[in-house]
Amino acid sequence: MIGYVAVLLAGRFWLVGGAAMDRLVNRMGLWSIAALLMYRCASTPTLDDPANQVALGCVLVNTTYLYSIGRLVGADAEQDVVRRHQRNGALLALAATASIVLTATSARYSGRSVDLRLVEDALGIGCAFAVPLTYNTVVFTRRCLGALRDVDTPRAARIVCIGLIGSNVILWGALALSLFQPATGWPDGPQLSLVQAAFTLWVAIDSTLLAMPLVAELVLRAGMDRATRSCGRLLPLWRDLTAAVPQIVMPVDARHGSDPATRLLRMTVEIRDAMLHLGPYLPPETGEAQRNTVPEPESDRALTDYAHRLIRAAQARKAGLPPAGTGAPPPLPVIAHDFDTELSHLMDLARVWPRARAAAEPADRASVDQRTTGNRPERQSSMRRRMLSSIGSSSISSGANQATSCDSSETASSPPTGRPSRHIENSCRTSPSS
Repeated sequence: MIGYVAVLLAGRFWLVGGAAMDRLVNRMGLWSIAALLMYRCASTPTLDDPANQVALGCVLVNTTYLYSIGRLVGADAEQDVVRRHQRNGALLALAATASIVLTATSARYSGRSVDLRLVEDALGIGCAFAVPLTYNTVVFTRRCLGALRDVDTPRAARIVCIGLIGSNVILWGALALSLFQPATGWPDGPQLSLVQAAFTLWVAIDSTLLAMPLVAELVLRAGMDRATRSCGRLLPLWRDLTAAVPQIVMPVDARHGSDPATRLLRMTVEIRDAMLHLGPYLPPETGEAQRNTVPEPESDRALTDYAHRLIRAAQARKAGLPPAGTGAPPPLPVIAHDFDTELSHLMDLARVWPRARAAAEPADRASVDQRTTGNRPERQSSMRRRMLSSIGSSSISSGANQATSCDSSETASSPPTGRPSRHIENSCRTSPSS
């Protein structure tokens, strides 16, 4: 148990030790390790051993941090007040520890054993230990019960509260038996063993439950949390839409830009803004054969059709084409009233987006080829102009020669009136132009 708590505590100090609540939990873990070490160093399982007496004091200091955590999550959650209460509780715990050590030392010097049903010494030590421990744990349990009564408490927090209350109940039961034993002799054996076993189980439960933020931080850093996975699934949709409407991309906040939840919220808002901007560019709904280039389930057909239209709208806006209509933009496929519903619909659209994008790639490739070979038509037109000019010049020269021949023929075959014949006039008139 010492090794288990030490590993969890090292991880908490490394990853989740910044907030006031986390600092209290970490210090409580340190005192838990100190108490377990004292129990481990004791040579006998009775209160005659000074190590066991110091261990009881470590347990009391430990519960003072539990009390401070309960005050911090309550209505009076001011850090200065909590810090003052923590200091006062620690002083009371040290005073109770000193009382336990003095009583046990006095009994040992008198030749008495504290664990042999001596009501005077045993009850004195029991009260010095049980009163502050019970008060601290009761305050914390009340806070947990208040969280359970709150309807807005998340399910994970409810599980943690139930586990912490159960660990306190175990500690109270062992404490009650240890106080009942000196008067009745039941159960048999040293009463300190009950407290030690109950405290060890209490530490195991509390350390495991309070390590949940550590696990959440590890999952977050590994990119396996829900927000990070949702961002990854929305990334292709977000990238294509914001490329068509780049002005809607908001600047990244340096303080919260790396937070997955904030990043997911930004991506959702920007995707919705891009869809609104692309609304006027949406083409009309296509027929069954045009929109179902990839076989889709019946429930995905409308969504796939909207994805195809949205892709064509993005292509049209990137190409600088005018909107498809002059009226108001068509409504979005689904109007959501909360973030979870909005995210669910966008995730459905992102699910069909890669297949719709793949179906639109041939048209994209054709447009890309046209852009990359944009100078080829100019070269062809320039070549055509050069060919036409050369053809025209040769035609003009040949036309001139034909005109000369026409003139000579005209002179040779002119009728008495001096005008060329209609056949020659037409051939001379059409020869240069051909």
